[in-house]
Amino acid sequence: MFTVVFQHTRQGMALVGLDGRFVTVNAALARMLGVPLQELPGQRFQDFTHPDDRPADEAALRGLTGGTRQEYAVIKRYVPRTGGVIWVDVYVATVTDEQGAPAFFVTQMRDITHERAQAEQIQVLGEQLDVAIQATEDGVWDWEVGEPCVHVTSTWNALMNRAGAGRDVTMRWWWRHLHPDDRSAVRSQVEEHLSGARPKVDVLHRVILGDGTWRWLALRGRVVKRTPDGQPARVAGTLTDMEDRMQTQQDLQVLLDHLPAMIGYWDATLHNRFGNQRYSEWFGKRAEVLHGRHISEVLGPDTYQRNRPFIERALRGEPQAFERRVTIPDGRVLDTQVQYIPDMRGQAVRGFYVLGTDITSFRRTQQELDEQRELARITLDSIGDGVITTNPDGRVTFMNPVAQRLTGWREEDARGCAIETVLPLVEPQHNRTVLNPLRVALRHQTVVGLSSDAVLRSRLGAVAHIEDSAAPIFSPSGDVLGGVIVFHDVTEKQALAQRMSHLARHDHLTGLPNRTTLLEHVAAMVAPAGPQPPLVAVLFVDLDEFKLVNDTLGHHVGDELLREVATRLQQELRGADVVARYGGDEFLIVLGDHLTAPDVHAVAERLLRRLHHPFQLSEHAPTVSSSIGVALYPQDGTTAETLIRHADAAMYRAKADGGNCVRFFDAALNDHAREQQSMMAALRAAVHDEQFHLVYQPQVNARTGDLLGAEALLRWTRPDGVAVPPGTFIPLAERSGVMTQLGTWVLREAVRQAQDWHARGLPIRVAVNVSAVQFADPAFVMTVQDVLTMAQLPPHLLELEVTESLLLHDIPRVLALLRDLKALGVALSLDDFGTGYSSLSYLHDFPIDTLKIDRSFMPTPDRPAHTILSAIVGLGQALGLHVIAEGVETLEQQRLLLQLGCERMQGYLYARPMRPEGLAAWYAEWIRRT
Repeated sequence: MFTVVFQHTRQGMALVGLDGRFVTVNAALARMLGVPLQELPGQRFQDFTHPDDRPADEAALRGLTGGTRQEYAVIKRYVPRTGGVIWVDVYVATVTDEQGAPAFFVTQMRDITHERAQAEQIQVLGEQLDVAIQATEDGVWDWEVGEPCVHVTSTWNALMNRAGAGRDVTMRWWWRHLHPDDRSAVRSQVEEHLSGARPKVDVLHRVILGDGTWRWLALRGRVVKRTPDGQPARVAGTLTDMEDRMQTQQDLQVLLDHLPAMIGYWDATLHNRFGNQRYSEWFGKRAEVLHGRHISEVLGPDTYQRNRPFIERALRGEPQAFERRVTIPDGRVLDTQVQYIPDMRGQAVRGFYVLGTDITSFRRTQQELDEQRELARITLDSIGDGVITTNPDGRVTFMNPVAQRLTGWREEDARGCAIETVLPLVEPQHNRTVLNPLRVALRHQTVVGLSSDAVLRSRLGAVAHIEDSAAPIFSPSGDVLGGVIVFHDVTEKQALAQRMSHLARHDHLTGLPNRTTLLEHVAAMVAPAGPQPPLVAVLFVDLDEFKLVNDTLGHHVGDELLREVATRLQQELRGADVVARYGGDEFLIVLGDHLTAPDVHAVAERLLRRLHHPFQLSEHAPTVSSSIGVALYPQDGTTAETLIRHADAAMYRAKADGGNCVRFFDAALNDHAREQQSMMAALRAAVHDEQFHLVYQPQVNARTGDLLGAEALLRWTRPDGVAVPPGTFIPLAERSGVMTQLGTWVLREAVRQAQDWHARGLPIRVAVNVSAVQFADPAFVMTVQDVLTMAQLPPHLLELEVTESLLLHDIPRVLALLRDLKALGVALSLDDFGTGYSSLSYLHDFPIDTLKIDRSFMPTPDRPAHTILSAIVGLGQALGLHVIAEGVETLEQQRLLLQLGCERMQGYLYARPMRPEGLAAWYAEWIRRT
């Protein structure tokens, strides 16, 4: 029986002699050790024992042979002959002879490699789970649905301020510690999840701690086990401390408010959801006012239209970046880089972030850098440095093309030659050889320079004065690898210096002296020269409406015009006079040489006439006028800066007086200039705060009594109650750059009022004046269309009044613009007709509906104007246009106009401009009287 068990058991068994050698083994052990059964007898079992386990194995065996123990069991490793390592559970017992002495050992072995691996894996997983639970900052909870208690971890207890408490907590206790305002949210989420309406529980709530304080926590969980019929049986989840995160959100808001960048967020419906403090300041509105408003209200219609393509692409998930020049509420003009960053949620765009960065200083620096680069480019184009490198022995290894040209050596011929052979230097005065500085640099391992007295004698015979600098070349370890010498022709450098001096003192566009040169010239002329210094005149010349030329004909035509102006000014002046370009379309002229004030005035008048002649510029022939201000030395100032400032003030007086004239400086101009600056600042604030209002003057048919429409007239009353005349603030608005914004407000407000009248049964057509600045805006037609669309006003109830001066420049563009406006359905009126210089041939082509006769043509007892009025009315009728006369104040004027066939009239005879609410009452009275 023992033999059968021994041979057929699945466990390894063997009889082992006292010397540790196998006597008999079974087949299971042979398979385990990877040795044929017949080869195992006689082999030592220690030969199969893992080396690390042999000492313990031999100690146990000595205990058996010494009689101190009868058996032992051990888990050890065997190394089978087939390779690898196996774990075995070994039991060894002693078999004694008749005298009780050890005779041999019987061994039983079981392979536990797989069992041990599984146990180790289970142990590792258990340890990892325990470590994860203990290490996480989240508390873990586990609830058998329907049970009164929840099993929780120690971290859960710590979050609930129950440190040291048991691992079970009642649902009732948990519920009592929830904040009353958060209980409904927690209950609804749990119930919705258990019913299947919500995929998981995820709710932010507060709990009360033992010290009476509240803590923000996040409760998350889901069903982890269900009953056979699908009902929730077990729910588990986590509890997370959100106190720091909530504080972080508050800290983040503070951080965002103190960032220099402008940060905002607009949702997919283009309503504001966030803006940091800088973003709110950018628009001059508080964050609570900004929040929830549509982007078109915040940006304004003009900027919104310009930004709309970027907005639409951002809402399609495409990040956008562009630049804008904006005027912020305090009047500063900023160059701004704007980024629209889509807020992506999967494939959906929920809105976009706005990041605005003030790059004004960067652009200013970039402009200065571009100017420096231009100077550097000229320098590099004008001169070239020769470069030669050598080995430590001073023999040539490299020459750049400039060095080859200056020395007359080709690199392939010079390579390996001594530096003195390739770059021979001599002292021209004594015609003696000069020690090459590269030899000194290599010898002393320092940088060495050569004075400009050195002369290079080229291999081809040419001689050039050069400057150079030589230096050793070191390896990273400090060894001398060779040397380098850089040299250049001083003659070219001197020529470049002269050219650079000219560029620094002259305007690059016109070639005239620049501002710096002129200041030096004026300063020299007004230097103290005796008790009766000679008269010096400074003329400040500014082109009228030059911006209109740039906007309508293009900047290249504007540049050509400035060059032609410079030429005409030079042609009209004497050799001793100086003309300079001050900047933009401004020129300064200095007259001296014993002139008198009348002489200066005659020169200025001559310049005005010369500049007013048409210019022949490529395909265009624009006519521009100019304004000239004059300051005289010494009565108007004793320094160059003072004279120029006073001439500038006089020039602005000339512009204020209508342009194309000369004005001399007087003390009152100083006060006027300061007043203009103050008024301009007040005007910018008024545009931002919308301090303006509109009044309306009716337009009637004097023959039938019909109300034809009303002209919208802009008025400004300052916060102190002072009314500013339109003739004062409108030119200021055009010069300060706010006319487009102000004109758009007028258009929007007038259209809104017309729609209000229309809705109340008074279809009154409103006439709105269009400034030259608005007319030059490429987006003007789109602005008109958007205003009509937003107000839902029938287009025929809007009439746009343009002046004759708008039609003088770039007639093809003007014609296209007028046709686009007509396509919208609005009416067009030519305002102040007869005061400009319209070409009748072009007037016939323009899609004008009405000619408006200027009030200056209305007859008075001192100025009969029957012939002019008759001609204008006849011209309008011949062209098939309506004719309306403004400024009608007497019945005599009305009778004359009716006799001439002009029935449409506007003026004080019928009504003064009035507020919108007064027009309805006036109309009722007008109907009653007529």
